[in-house]
Amino acid sequence: MAMFTMMAQIRFPLHTSFNAKSVSEAQPQVLNGNRVSKRQEIRLGLPSKGRMSADTLELLKRPKDIVRKLLSGDLDLGIVGLDTVSEYGQGNEDLIIVHDALEYGDCRLSFAIPQYGIFENINSMEELAKMSQWTEERPLRVATGFTYLGPKFMKDNGLKHVTFSTADGALEAAPTMGIADAILDLVSSGTTLRENNLKEIEGGTVLESQ
Repeated sequence: MAMFTMMAQIRFPLHTSFNAKSVSEAQPQVLNGNRVSKRQEIRLGLPSKGRMSADTLELLKRPKDIVRKLLSGDLDLGIVGLDTVSEYGQGNEDLIIVHDALEYGDCRLSFAIPQYGIFENINSMEELAKMSQWTEERPLRVATGFTYLGPKFMKDNGLKHVTFSTADGALEAAPTMGIADAILDLVSSGTTLRENNLKEIEGGTVLESQ
């Protein structure tokens, strides 16, 4: 799940009138006295060794820091997942998605519940919201790392009595361990969910991307 993001106030000194020709075939033009080629890619160079390499790789290891540094102005451009942009960008209009499909990292942020017990016949968010079990004294317990998107999604789906928690290790084990009723997490193939007797339900996808 990867995409280019940038801040609204950033301007690149690149010719933006792209055509279908390859970079090698594009005719050079003059911009501010310099010869430049029309091209469709932003070329990014990274150090391959030394201290700068280590610092750069460390930065790239933490997707949420990329979003935070974009918002603070410490970065101009980043590659990060839509889930991270949505969770840590929180709708900030200055954060612009330049390219929303880099064709790798396919996944979705999805809500999942057990296939057994009181959830056995629950197959949609609408049915989940109508369950009488959830009260102020006994709320639906959701394990997730998405503390912004999670509450927003549940509220949008009419679930008022919900609590959220994070769990050490794989979230898929939280319902079996009895520390959560459901999870909200990134899903790729869904194999791990099935191995833990969990199921996705209709209306339970928060977002999806590649």
